[in-house]
Amino acid sequence: MYIQFTHKSLVLLITMLIIGLVYIPASGQDISAEDKSGAFQHLPGQNPHAFIGTWIVQTQITNCSGVTLENFSKFVSINAGGTANEISNSLPPSQRTVAFGVWQHLDQSNFVYARRFFRFTPTGTFASTVQAKWSVLMDETSDVYTAEASIQVVSPDGIVIANLCGTETGARMAIPN
Repeated sequence: MYIQFTHKSLVLLITMLIIGLVYIPASGQDISAEDKSGAFQHLPGQNPHAFIGTWIVQTQITNCSGVTLENFSKFVSINAGGTANEISNSLPPSQRTVAFGVWQHLDQSNFVYARRFFRFTPTGTFASTVQAKWSVLMDETSDVYTAEASIQVVSPDGIVIANLCGTETGARMAIPN
């Protein structure tokens, strides 16, 4: 069955489309050049993408009884799609690989990321795998976070040789003025 348009019905259809296109933006919220990203913004602390970016992080590792074992800086990159990378100055590059991992938005301003890296002895022998799960709390600006971790050091044969704890504070890396 074919739809036949008369001149009147075609004019009416075009008029309705034009009115609809003009009326919809005018009846909704103001649309301006300053608000182009508004469709993707969320209330502070509720943006599931707020963790994406590169972070300058200060980390402290303890024996979970309060004794500090390491205190170091690192860069953490949180990528769209749920992957993460990390590099730190905790050991010389010959004794520690870059860490790879994944991340997830839990709710509100809570995120989690997990990552793994390999450690080697000073002579280059594989020593252990380190795996950590960080629970992240983003501040209301989404430019600073604090986190706590449970960390396992696993021997080459798969035996957990240490359970450690960690805390860290991250600040979003930004282009300097």
